[in-house]
Amino acid sequence: AMLPAFVVAGIGAVEGAEEELQNVMLKIRYANVPVISAVRGMALGGGCELAIHSAKRVVAMESYIGLVEVGVGLIPGAGGLTYIARRAAENASASTGTDLLPFLTEGFTAAAMAKVGTGALDSKKLGYLLDSDVIVPNKDELLYVALQQAKAMADAGYRPPLRRTFRVAGRSGAATIKGQLVNMRDGGFISAHDFHIASLIANVVTGGDVDAGSLVTEEYLMTLERKAFCSLIVHPKTQERIMGMLSTGKPVRN
Repeated sequence: AMLPAFVVAGIGAVEGAEEELQNVMLKIRYANVPVISAVRGMALGGGCELAIHSAKRVVAMESYIGLVEVGVGLIPGAGGLTYIARRAAENASASTGTDLLPFLTEGFTAAAMAKVGTGALDSKKLGYLLDSDVIVPNKDELLYVALQQAKAMADAGYRPPLRRTFRVAGRSGAATIKGQLVNMRDGGFISAHDFHIASLIANVVTGGDVDAGSLVTEEYLMTLERKAFCSLIVHPKTQERIMGMLSTGKPVRN
């Protein structure tokens, strides 16, 4: 959707659009009224990011949710990686362990490999749905259930979550992930460009060049997301992937 703006006005237009989209996601997350995502069918890329920033998700059983931007040589740029980092920190805080990496690995892998849930239950395993979300077996009841959930939350005096800082794995966590990526690249399992993209994802979800355990905000991580996204969209190999997908409908491996 941002390609016409990029062609006409260059990377500056894309960065501005990305920042605006990220701000929309934060407004949804911290809205004073409950925002419910009713998901049926595919919620990929930006659709997934919209859903994960909502107060609750009501999902038809046959729904396929995932962050798939890697398939066109990009990274999730509307808060998807920020969500992965924040959820890892929240899950780590609720456990007895202090190491963030075990809680971060699954989310990183899902984004870096563009994994898509094969249904609502599988999407929950990937971390895109929470235990508090509602899975609806009958797709024709989806909107009714979503409306009832919104009314119930509003009647119960819904309040948005408080804005909080959270811990990140830092440069040492990124180094651990990148060490595993080097083995995959040298073993021929991923290409050099795959390695580059996955390294950028690792840098964002671990908080960039900071110490392990540093406290960061969602806005800080979204800035890292935005810079990484914009650096990729001007990359020739990413442009090959985008044009290949537009031309053939199939991902290009380069």
